[in-house]
Amino acid sequence: MQFRNNRPLIVFSAGLALLLGAGAAQALQQKTTAMVDPFAVNNGQIPSKAEYDGPLWRFNHAYPQTPPNAEQPWQKVLNGKPLTKDNAHAYIEALKEAVTRDMRVMVTRPKEWNATTHEWYSMPWAGAAVDKTGWEGREAIYGTYTGQFLPASTYAESGLKVDIRNYATIYYNDVAAYTLHRVWQKCRSGQGRCVPTLHNNAAQFDEGSLVVKAAGVNASGEQWPVMQGAAKWQIYRPPFNLDGTVPDEPPVVSDIYVGIFDIIVKDSVAAPETGWVFTTLVYDKDAPGKDAWDKMVPLGAMWGNDPEVNSARNPGQPLLETYINPAAPAYAKVTLGYGGRMSGPFDIAVKTNVEVDGKTVAKLPSSSCLSCHGTASFLPGSFQPLTFFYPVKMPVIEGQPWNMYTPGSDEWNQWFQNRPGTVPQSQKPGAVALDYSTFMEAVLMNYAAVESEKKPQMLKSMGEDFWATWRNWQKARRH
Repeated sequence: MQFRNNRPLIVFSAGLALLLGAGAAQALQQKTTAMVDPFAVNNGQIPSKAEYDGPLWRFNHAYPQTPPNAEQPWQKVLNGKPLTKDNAHAYIEALKEAVTRDMRVMVTRPKEWNATTHEWYSMPWAGAAVDKTGWEGREAIYGTYTGQFLPASTYAESGLKVDIRNYATIYYNDVAAYTLHRVWQKCRSGQGRCVPTLHNNAAQFDEGSLVVKAAGVNASGEQWPVMQGAAKWQIYRPPFNLDGTVPDEPPVVSDIYVGIFDIIVKDSVAAPETGWVFTTLVYDKDAPGKDAWDKMVPLGAMWGNDPEVNSARNPGQPLLETYINPAAPAYAKVTLGYGGRMSGPFDIAVKTNVEVDGKTVAKLPSSSCLSCHGTASFLPGSFQPLTFFYPVKMPVIEGQPWNMYTPGSDEWNQWFQNRPGTVPQSQKPGAVALDYSTFMEAVLMNYAAVESEKKPQMLKSMGEDFWATWRNWQKARRH
């Protein structure tokens, strides 16, 4: 098993940039980007022993070289037929049972997990920070990524007293990791060059692929009663406000509390039109169980976008491809997506203060698990951003309200179609669909940022606006 826990190869330039002047600072930033190690374990910010005395997170990139045996015990629920709302709850519970042995440790015993050898894998081009894309890298203690921001008012009814940000960690099982092997087969740790392979559907995940994402927020049980007794992790990040990470502030060891656990499975029996089932567990302090893992209960599942249900024009029409657990805790349902489609508590499917047909709308459910992930694509050689995550008219301008497509219109509905993972939403010639993996899209853009620095003619043709647009997209989706 190959794990890495060394520091990444990256130049830190913030302080020097203040001394060098604009031209030299820009050159240094380009050099910094060009020196990013695709196999960096973390973003280079390591806590001292006085700050944190436990084992640090390790990067497992020893991907299987041949297709693993894809055991899929959750399919017993299906009896060979597509998933329905009637058996969706049992399907979620079967998925949870399939990962319980390892994920109970990962969620509830973080120091033990960091010190344990396991067959869960992570993504290259995600460890180091990349300025051009706005990527903040993995933090060192628990391998988490920075996520969305939510004001305390979002959960006022459940007693949230502080603004929150979520921090997530993402793992792939061995079947999914074989796809990572195909995409990154030309990469070798320590060689400094890591070019993706995307032809012949290399980025398509095999049946039985599992992707898990656990996320926590900075609110303790005292600050948010629904988190009482939740699993606690430590992370190493600078402070934040609702505008983002506070500039020039050093990282500190902070506590976060685990509120959601996504299990995403490639299962074309359950989901014949999209190939994927997105499921979410949420923390319920009142659920029975011996620990916080037992208290992670189903919020719901989604295996299609219900394209035949126009929820704007027919708001009472029931969804057929989303199941929401009626017994899930109330806080977890506040941020459900368009027409009640599945979306987790920290995913920001509900956008605020947007423009629709010339009028300001205070709250607009406008996304879902599948509609967001279905935008994932990449244009080799050009690298330009293709499809925004929400049904918004372009451009998205920082500081200005989003101008949304009319809910239920043909344009809006493009985000709520059922497409196989081989078909991109973008109509751009040459666009490669990434099989509903927005994480793959993000790291490919990190690769593109580094590659563009190595090819000045490409950088000149792109222009700064190209990367400013991508950074703005990433910032916008987090608020």
